[in-house]
Amino acid sequence: MPHDPINLVMAAAFALGVFGLLALLLPALRLIWDAQSAERQDKVAAVLTYLLGRPSDPVDTMALFLFAAVALGAALYAAGATVPSILMILVLFIALPVFFYSRASGQRARELELSLPLALQQVANEMAAGATLETALKRVAESAPPPADIEIGRLQRRVEIMGIDEAFEEMARRLDMPSFTLTASVVRVGTSSGGRLIEALKNLSRTLIEIERLNKKLRTASENGRRNLYLMSLVGPLVAVAAAFVVDHEQSVLADPFGQLLIGVAVLAFFGAHVIGHRLTKVQV
Repeated sequence: MPHDPINLVMAAAFALGVFGLLALLLPALRLIWDAQSAERQDKVAAVLTYLLGRPSDPVDTMALFLFAAVALGAALYAAGATVPSILMILVLFIALPVFFYSRASGQRARELELSLPLALQQVANEMAAGATLETALKRVAESAPPPADIEIGRLQRRVEIMGIDEAFEEMARRLDMPSFTLTASVVRVGTSSGGRLIEALKNLSRTLIEIERLNKKLRTASENGRRNLYLMSLVGPLVAVAAAFVVDHEQSVLADPFGQLLIGVAVLAFFGAHVIGHRLTKVQV
């Protein structure tokens, strides 16, 4: 059956319009990215590297994701999906990368906090053997596992350029984690107390190890409540989807715009319950 030339022209015009829109959107994304602070740019780039396993341009990654979202929406519309169902799927499609980014950011921060006590102990041992702080940081960065190697290497370069106190303050401000804020405070006190930095780093390492031991107990105690909350959050999506197949409707819930809206709300509530549950059960010393 021959294709209608008008439809082919409209499809070609739509495709060119999409690519043109994305071509215009790329400079806008670049401007938005350049407007962010250097600390935020470093954090986003570091999390993306941790998530993807290799360095990547955040602007290019966002543009590729937006192209995938537009292509998915066009494919669903061509397949005959209704506008509410397309919007619901696109919202979920957009929520997934945000969820994975947030999860990767938390995991990266967790790994940094776990590696900090050992790194401080190694730095103190290197300095006790006669190395300067810059040399000790460089040696520890070479042997530290990722992502700690990147942060320690960056800290070592900052120390050479900015000085010890300012470099540690910048690290604490950029990473925004209690253990690194405490480290910056201890280093500042250690450098101003007449060369007692080695002893201060060793004591801080032991303190952070004890804090992590207590946090582990708290996480274990709250894990059961978190698991029950996650299981309860499954009820809404399961009931909404099951109603489309089990209940005898005059019109399928999946084909009815209001039914699609209810399913979408139930799925979004599921993700919202996960976020709220994570925040309510996130307890630290």
